[in-house]
Amino acid sequence: MKIIPFIFLIFFFGCSNDNCNINRNQPLKNITVQNLISDIASTQDLNSFNAFLYENKNTLYPFYEIEDTLFLFDKSVNAFTLIDNIYFDSLYSDVNSEFQDLNKLFYPLDESFTKFNQQSNIKLSPNITILISGFFNDIVVDRENIIIGLDYFLPKTNKYKPRDLPSYILDQYTPDHINAISLSTYLSQFNLINESDLTMINEMISFGKLYYIVSKILPCTEQRIILGYSQKQYELVNKNEAFIYSYFLQNELLFEESNLIKQKYLSERPSTFEISQSVPGRVGRWLGWKIVSSFMESSTYTLEELLKEDDYKNIFYNSNYNPI
Repeated sequence: MKIIPFIFLIFFFGCSNDNCNINRNQPLKNITVQNLISDIASTQDLNSFNAFLYENKNTLYPFYEIEDTLFLFDKSVNAFTLIDNIYFDSLYSDVNSEFQDLNKLFYPLDESFTKFNQQSNIKLSPNITILISGFFNDIVVDRENIIIGLDYFLPKTNKYKPRDLPSYILDQYTPDHINAISLSTYLSQFNLINESDLTMINEMISFGKLYYIVSKILPCTEQRIILGYSQKQYELVNKNEAFIYSYFLQNELLFEESNLIKQKYLSERPSTFEISQSVPGRVGRWLGWKIVSSFMESSTYTLEELLKEDDYKNIFYNSNYNPI
């Protein structure tokens, strides 16, 4: 079973506003939601916490990164310490207050799987498990599950925040980002890429495919949210699209294979200062989305076919992308 934690992938996305007149009061059709928030809050000591982990081991062992029961005690001690403190009751109260209606919260995510399944031979219906972990983890997925630490997604104004994350990353952990991040992280398991090709354009296209698919199936989510940009950042990159693409061409970055150089344009950073202090990080991913979007304008590919396409050359050279 392949487990993918979002915090290490850092896939941040945003979307279109098509079909925004959705009724969030409808029952969920494709996903089920298991709420473990009260259960974890009721554990009184390490023994009861370990029993709780074991009872839900299919989801919580991956979430708490317990790969072998030989290391269960060490892992559980660290995890229990995060919830066995004087602040946990207040954190618990804040999460319950913010996320009162789970059906309304996750209905857009449920609807996204309906849209994807309608045009795909892959039928996706993951189980959603939510809990408070004291910021142990944010999102972990496998093929059957999406496990979410809701405490990561409290509003920016909340007094509780995960430690050791810079503000430019924390800005992307809000209630508005939950469904986009959950969906993109989950779909990343099915996103094929030619791993033997080390070029930057190969990775750009891979990110771009996910951005594009999420934007087409997740209702009522702004594109900037899917991309993980603020409104100001989103407007800036779009306004300077030709300049940014010209920079990539002039510096021969598309076919760059150096990991050190690639990460300057693909990884989380406060800015891509090589281009400009005002250009946000991950701009190579955004550019990949623009290329994929251009390709799909004239393509007959379904979303499933796009997800399975691992030949970046087919997408890049048939995109006719040229904002210059």
